[in-house]
Amino acid sequence: MSEVAPHSRRDNVTSGSIRPTWAPFNSVLASEERLLFSLRLMNEDWSSERDFSAFRLGDVLNIQAEVGAHSHAPLRLFVDSCVASLGPGAGSEPQYAIVDFNGCLVDGRADATSSAFVTPRPRQDVLRFQIDAFRFAGDTRSLIYITCHLKVTPAEQSPDALNKACSFSKARNA
Repeated sequence: MSEVAPHSRRDNVTSGSIRPTWAPFNSVLASEERLLFSLRLMNEDWSSERDFSAFRLGDVLNIQAEVGAHSHAPLRLFVDSCVASLGPGAGSEPQYAIVDFNGCLVDGRADATSSAFVTPRPRQDVLRFQIDAFRFAGDTRSLIYITCHLKVTPAEQSPDALNKACSFSKARNA
């Protein structure tokens, strides 16, 4: 029987203990707090969650993303990506990208859609967007799953290439 050492040391090792000088900062402590993300289907005037989920093709879906954190520094919420699929989970196939490229509502590029982020935001920790109800081509199922990746930045941080909420303007893309 032979033993193999994972690696050998050639340097001297002292037994003196190391005393770290690091102390947690507020931003580090704040990041340890759990954030409560939600994605809800809202009624027409955005005043409450929609009671029913039956839609006709072309109906507008009001979707509200929100983050809640008690005693947390102010946050700005972004929808990094969203996909629609026929099954639960991000790995289900087929998929249709609704939001992609770090926050662009790509569904709005299609000529027949009115999809867009709603501006202005009601608060920095809330983001609303609208998409047109649709069905996957050639599929008769009436249930579609929407899976989104939400993220936050400090509210005072300006949007940038990785943290944005952009909609396509058909007038400028024509």
